Amino acid sequence: MKTKTYLANAIDTADMKAQYDAEAKKIVADKGVLSWIVKYTVKEMKDCTLEEIADAIEDIEVAQVPVYPGKRRTEAIIGMPSEDKVPNEGEITFDVRFYVITQRGERVKLILNVEIQKDYYPGYDLVTRAVFYCARMLSAQLNTEFHAEDYDGVKKVYSIWLCLNAPKKEADTIIEYRMEPHIIFGTQEDEHRYDLLSDVMIGLDEESCRKTKTALHGFLGTIFSEELKPSEKLQSLEKDYGMKTTGEIREGVGRMCNLSDGIYERGMEQGKEQNM
Repeated sequence: MKTKTYLANAIDTADMKAQYDAEAKKIVADKGVLSWIVKYTVKEMKDCTLEEIADAIEDIEVAQVPVYPGKRRTEAIIGMPSEDKVPNEGEITFDVRFYVITQRGERVKLILNVEIQKDYYPGYDLVTRAVFYCARMLSAQLNTEFHAEDYDGVKKVYSIWLCLNAPKKEADTIIEYRMEPHIIFGTQEDEHRYDLLSDVMIGLDEESCRKTKTALHGFLGTIFSEELKPSEKLQSLEKDYGMKTTGEIREGVGRMCNLSDGIYERGMEQGKEQNM
C-alpha cells in the first residue's frame, strides 16, 4: 500500500475543508436555521415567532443556482445571486444572502447576508469586512431597488457573522454595529432615515452548545459543535430547540461531522510526517 505524501494529505485536507464549508453553508441556508438567526439579530423581527419569520423569508429575485441542487423540494433559500460584481472592484461571494419582508403595519423589505467565519484573526479586523459587505449590498441596489433620482427606495441591509472559533472574551457575545446620529452642534427636529446598515457579530466556541446565556448561542453551538455526534445534534435540535429537522439538515449534519473527523485525521497524518 502506497503511503500518501505530505502534499497529497494537504490537498486532501484542503478539499475536505472546502466540502465542510459547503455543507455548513447549506445548513445555515435552511429556513429553520435562518429563522433563529434573524429572531435574535434583526430588530425588525424580534417580536415575531420563528414560524412568522420563516414565512417572511422570501426569494424575490429570479432564482440562479439552488442551494440544494436536485429534484427534491427544499426549504433552503435560493434568493439573489450570491456573487456581487462591480466594475474595477473585483468580486465578492456571499455565503448566504436573502430577503425578509416585515409586515408590522407595512411591508418593508430587508436584505440580509449571513457569513460563517472560522478564523477570528484573519490578519484584519472582521468588523471592517462586515461594514464593507454592507456597503456592497447597498450599492448593488442601484437601478434595482432604487434609482439615482430617488434614494428613498434603498433597502436596509444586515451582515450577520457567525464567528465559530471566537476567543473566550468574545465567545458569549452578540454585538451590533450600526449607524446613529451624533449632533455636533444645534438640534435636530426632523426625522431622517439613516438606519440603513447593521453588522452583527456572534461569538461562538466549542462550549457554546452547553451554554444558556442565549438560546441562539446554544442553538448554533449545537449545529457547529465538533464534539457532539450527528445523532446528538439532531436530538438536541428537536428536543431542546423545537426544530423540525428536514432530510437535508439530517444529511448535512452527518456529512459535516464526517468531514470534520476527516480533516482532523489528515491533520494528524501531516503532523506525523512533519515530525519525521
